[in-house]
Amino acid sequence: MERRFHSIVSQYYILFKQVTPVQRICTRSVVLSYKVLGEGSTESEEPPIFLFHGLLGGKRQWEGIGKIILNVTKRSVVAVDLRNHGDSPHVNSHKYEDHAEDILHLFQKLGVKQASLIGHSMGGKAAMCLALMAPLRIAGVLVVDISPVSTSKHYRDEFPKILAAMKAVNFKNPKKIYPARSEAKKQLKGLTTDDHLMTAILDNIKYKTNSTIGWRVNIDVLLNDIKYIAGFPNLKGKRYFGPTLLLGGQLSDLIPPDDLIHIRAMFPKAVITYIQKTRHNVHIDDPRSFLELAIAFIRTHHYKQQFKPPTLSK
Repeated sequence: MERRFHSIVSQYYILFKQVTPVQRICTRSVVLSYKVLGEGSTESEEPPIFLFHGLLGGKRQWEGIGKIILNVTKRSVVAVDLRNHGDSPHVNSHKYEDHAEDILHLFQKLGVKQASLIGHSMGGKAAMCLALMAPLRIAGVLVVDISPVSTSKHYRDEFPKILAAMKAVNFKNPKKIYPARSEAKKQLKGLTTDDHLMTAILDNIKYKTNSTIGWRVNIDVLLNDIKYIAGFPNLKGKRYFGPTLLLGGQLSDLIPPDDLIHIRAMFPKAVITYIQKTRHNVHIDDPRSFLELAIAFIRTHHYKQQFKPPTLSK
């Protein structure tokens, strides 16, 4: 009996030592740009849903999906620009611990006690990192086509070339956005065969504060920190006991089935599901199947749900 008591105390200690104080988190964070979808149209007390994009993406890409989730679940939905992307600040670091601190700062700003998270690729890793750092603040995590275990060759090998090519684009001649995008597309010809990725790249062209045209993303920092983006931080045995779904593309290789045993060392309730005939952009390739699975999963996340270590059998 005494041995069982000490084992239970040990498990609870593991859980509560993972909680990262908001006071410390806000000291290194940035103020993220976000959009509340359907603001004022829901009075649900269930946890809001936060949407996080992938590398070179932005909150605008998730607004359509987010509005459908809002209409079906009747929960508040918040689409977020992660640091060094979209309208969020450009800073000199891009590690997943940075993202977690930024998001917790946003929670504090919006008065959010607990939230459900949906993150695609890089955004999925940011969501997982946050869940491990502050597990009691997260009602559930849905990760779209990325693993916290395998190092992504997609990021490690392909994206340095893409970012370097973006940096080399010459914007001197075009004075307006659409001609600039056409010119950039010519200069980037042959860089990728993924039409979704090329669209995302070109969507990052914008007017800068000095009225010139340039990139919305912080290319230099993304290039410098690509090894961190491709990997996942070692958070020293932290675990998240809440509901966790990894939703992968059947034609993608970014969530190897063999990763599950190692994923469950961090996320004991993790489940992997693959959507047939989809690649990395699962939510674009088959939005209907994605939404059916995502909404069914979100509906299991209840307000003020507490996540406890599994009880020992008697």
